[in-house]
Amino acid sequence: MAHTSVLACRLDLSRSAPYNAAMVVKNGFGLVVLVGILLAISGCEHAPVKPTEDLKRLQQIDVFVENLRGAYEGRNLQAFSALYPDERADDLRTIAAFMDSASAPRLDFVIDQIVLQDETVRVSLHWELRWKSEKAGPVKQRGNAFFQLAGKSDLRLQAIGGDNPFTAPASYRASVP
Repeated sequence: MAHTSVLACRLDLSRSAPYNAAMVVKNGFGLVVLVGILLAISGCEHAPVKPTEDLKRLQQIDVFVENLRGAYEGRNLQAFSALYPDERADDLRTIAAFMDSASAPRLDFVIDQIVLQDETVRVSLHWELRWKSEKAGPVKQRGNAFFQLAGKSDLRLQAIGGDNPFTAPASYRASVP
């Protein structure tokens, strides 16, 4: 008889488990609703996130790079030269000649990395420059560059390394008188 009672217990345990998929869904549905309500209640009362100093500085860097690109695309040589490094003033003559000869320049930046170090910033990026030439038609140029910026509140471009996105390729400069 002891053997039968053990068998009866086993039968009772097997009957307490769900025997079809509908019962699993029905039992789990209440749990899902309860978890959803708890998440909704806990997610409603959060204070706004205050931006950190680094985040503010990153936003400022992004605005600076966008202003540089916008001045170049808009052919605003005065605004562009104010942002361009003084050490590369000879590039400005080449850039001005390029702006005069090329029509509809379009410059796109994709920032890969920004490294913040005290007062200096290094912005690594990919770029693509497209313009229309009277002789060659549409032209596209791509490259990688880094901008060395200085300052915390008032950024200025100190140096450009890699492929300068603002100068025309040597092959294009050689073809234009």
